[in-house]
Amino acid sequence: MKPVEPENLHITLRFIGEISRELVEEVKKRLDAIKYSQFTIHVRGGIGAFPNIDRPRVIWVGGIEEGARDLMNLHELIMKFTGDIGERDEKGFVPHLTIARVKYVRNRDRYMEVVRKYENMDFGTQTVDSIKLKRSVLTPKGPIYSDLMTIKLS
Repeated sequence: MKPVEPENLHITLRFIGEISRELVEEVKKRLDAIKYSQFTIHVRGGIGAFPNIDRPRVIWVGGIEEGARDLMNLHELIMKFTGDIGERDEKGFVPHLTIARVKYVRNRDRYMEVVRKYENMDFGTQTVDSIKLKRSVLTPKGPIYSDLMTIKLS
């Protein structure tokens, strides 16, 4: 299990996928129209895994007690402006914070112990004062993120 580096922790509001430079510029132009007030999120428990808890590849926290409606609203706004570009959102938006990536589970008992330890943990609050369009380059050591655009929330 490899924890996500603190500087790489984020909530994905929309995954666009690989697109051309021209489309990146179009996405930026469209996202520039977003106006939204800053808000607070509170993350507490709700540990899960993709594709599932028994065969994890990604471990996430999804218990967003405060701010979940605002995250949904932002997702809907972003979809309104960019939904026709990039990958389709087939599964629906579920706000979550990826906290670890798993290559394989060597010790299932230890793994379940860690899951149980964090399933009700209070991860704290965070003010959401901006959203970012990010580029992600996957490498064997993990993703490398860079900011393409920052939208300040009022």
